[in-house]
Amino acid sequence: MSKSGRNYAIGSLCTILLALLAGCASPFPKEMLAKVDKKILFTDLLKDPGRYQGAWVMLAGMIVETRNTREGAAIEVLQKPQDSRGRPLQTDDSDGRFIILSSEYLDAAVYHKGRLITVVGEVTGQRIQPLGEIEYRYPLLRASSMHLWEPYSTGPRFQFGIGVMHVR
Repeated sequence: MSKSGRNYAIGSLCTILLALLAGCASPFPKEMLAKVDKKILFTDLLKDPGRYQGAWVMLAGMIVETRNTREGAAIEVLQKPQDSRGRPLQTDDSDGRFIILSSEYLDAAVYHKGRLITVVGEVTGQRIQPLGEIEYRYPLLRASSMHLWEPYSTGPRFQFGIGVMHVR
């Protein structure tokens, strides 16, 4: 192989590796993630939101409803476990619900029911409101940054790592 061919091959390999690594990166800036208290479990936050007021957390889930008011938007979210990047896992497992508060108007057609979301923000307290026939305590989270995820693919997927694997 010529020197230029070898350089081209090395450059192509580096480009592919960078693209793969970028796909594994969190959608949130490192500085913001550094504020997150990873020791706070959602189950603990749900039991006593006031105890964690002022703490920064990263929560993920599926949007139940988005409401806009004069003060901004409130997004009710069904909590889901998350992967290492913060993406909600495709599971029926949930420890409860929480509300994201945003000072901005958020279009409910974009932040719609069933959409996957991850938020980094500050715990601001709780709100008790009806959920069906019960009074439910929702932890409140003032959003610093939110990320909407694309739906999981239902077709065949290919994952690249050490080798290639086809997943159904």
